[in-house]
Amino acid sequence: MLTQIDMTRIPAYELGMEKGLEEGMERGMEKGMERGQITLLTRLLSYKFGTLSPMVTQRIDNARPEELATWGERVLSAKKLDEVFS
Repeated sequence: MLTQIDMTRIPAYELGMEKGLEEGMERGMEKGMERGQITLLTRLLSYKFGTLSPMVTQRIDNARPEELATWGERVLSAKKLDEVFS
C-alpha cells in the first residue's frame, strides 16, 4: 500500500520517465538521420567513383553530421574522390 510520501513521488517519477523517453526518442531520431546521411553519401560516392576503400568508408562512418553535409554537397561537383574530402 502506498503511503502519503510515496504518492507524492509518483508524478515526479512519471515526469522523469516521460522526459527520459522524449530525450531517448530525440537521440534515436538524430542517430537515424545521421545513419541515413552516411548511407546516402556512401551510395553516391560508390556510384560516382566505384568501390570505396575501407579507409574511406571508415572516415565517412566516423564523420560528424556537418562533415557529412559538406561532403554530400561536394560530391555533386567533384571530378575525383579526393576533391570530396579536401
